[in-house]
Amino acid sequence: MTSSTDILLCIGYFVVWILTFIWYHIKRPQLDAGSVIIGMQVVYAFFSILTISDALFSYAFNELKLFPYIYLYSMLMVALLPVIRFHVHPAQSIRGGSSRILVLTSLVLFLTAVLQIPDMMSEASTGLAKLITESDAGKEAYEETADSMSQAGSKIRNVPAVLFNMLSDLIPFLLFYFMSLKKKSRIIILCLFVAMLINILLPVTRGQRNGTVQGILTVVAAFFMFRAYISRKARRIIQTIGFTVILLFSVPVIAITMSRFGEKAAGAAGFVNWYVGQGSLYFNNYGLDAGGTRNGDRTAYMIKRLIDPSTPKNYVERRDKYPNLYIDDYFFVTFVGDFTIDFGPYLATLIIIAFGLIIMSRIRIRDGSIALYDFMLLYFAICVSIQGGMTLFSYSDTGNLRIVAFLMLYAYLRYHERLLGKFGKADTPK
Repeated sequence: MTSSTDILLCIGYFVVWILTFIWYHIKRPQLDAGSVIIGMQVVYAFFSILTISDALFSYAFNELKLFPYIYLYSMLMVALLPVIRFHVHPAQSIRGGSSRILVLTSLVLFLTAVLQIPDMMSEASTGLAKLITESDAGKEAYEETADSMSQAGSKIRNVPAVLFNMLSDLIPFLLFYFMSLKKKSRIIILCLFVAMLINILLPVTRGQRNGTVQGILTVVAAFFMFRAYISRKARRIIQTIGFTVILLFSVPVIAITMSRFGEKAAGAAGFVNWYVGQGSLYFNNYGLDAGGTRNGDRTAYMIKRLIDPSTPKNYVERRDKYPNLYIDDYFFVTFVGDFTIDFGPYLATLIIIAFGLIIMSRIRIRDGSIALYDFMLLYFAICVSIQGGMTLFSYSDTGNLRIVAFLMLYAYLRYHERLLGKFGKADTPK
């Protein structure tokens, strides 16, 4: 049963994020990716109030406490340090990297995205098309996907799909970077746009909402990150297309929600409140004490698998391995909670502080410009916060491969530029 103290704590957390949003724009009255991230935290906090006030959902939570909220807010802000610093001290321009590797990466993304179409069409014909006509279609598609996850991780079945997923977060970054150039390659921009649409559509064909919501939020944050470097005409075009795409993709997301929860007592609206607002509530209850730790099995999955082959291959095996935990990855605890449950609050604090400080120290502005590889590090920090601010650490499990993709491209762009600076002119787009 919800107490008045619980509601007051939720309201207080909500007010703190509103004040943070105001403070952020007093520092510099300019909308950017940080505005999107903090603005979404305001939204999540508001929905947590609706959730904790709902008689049907309030029983899912224990009594709320003040300190977990302080810890969660502090860690979310520490992870945002690179974004805050860049907001206060922005670059006037971006020093481009090697256009060849960026074009090649874009073409690989397009090719691997196109190769997903046959499977996507097959799944859509049996799942997505039914969403509009059959009330249980979304629920059935989700259950089929969940069942298949019990076999996931044992072998690589689809190399193009693995490569596409590994590189998928680079799509918005590359798309808006090429759109920011004076000499735009329409072919590359079109290829990346198609890849972006496929990346956002793939999850809903499988009855999933999370991937689509994260994909849209990432694109929005990436646009605001590049907004100052894109011409007004291009911005207007992007905003018009973006609004249309979001409107179109909201239809299957709503259909999936109605299919899965429409007949339940709380109704679809109640489950939307719970879906959006649960992260901070579950973190408050279990983030700092989940009855044990997963020892990095989720967030550091690839490293653990190399060290210990017996590491659970998927979330089904992981839940079986840790039945002692009060909460598992079926529920949202934000990306901060993923680390505290994996490593405990003390080690997680050190990891998040190191993350924020290291990336902030690498983002250097010279003569009013920032190197593309440093800008990409900033983008990675943005992805972590925008994708995991409501749900979980999106780079967990096989998502570790996306971190590898970031590091590989970062290393190439950085050291390629240094070598060409010594031995020849860099191939830099203007």
